[in-house]
Amino acid sequence: MLYYFNLCSDDWIDIDQQGVDLPTLEDARREADRAAREMVAELVLENRRIDGLRFEIADQDGNRLETVRFRDVIRFE
Repeated sequence: MLYYFNLCSDDWIDIDQQGVDLPTLEDARREADRAAREMVAELVLENRRIDGLRFEIADQDGNRLETVRFRDVIRFE
């Protein structure tokens, strides 16, 4: 199944036009977590804001299936 990873903030949305073919929604969630952690690392190094950034995982019909907030992929413990 194709999953789309739309990058969103509180002010804008960048629609994923390609999508990624993955077996399950859980696989899509893991991919979004991995990508979010990579992006958080880059943004922190650039001293840029991450609050409000998220991936909205959607199906090929545009239905939002799950949301991965960047702040939720950071471990504080």
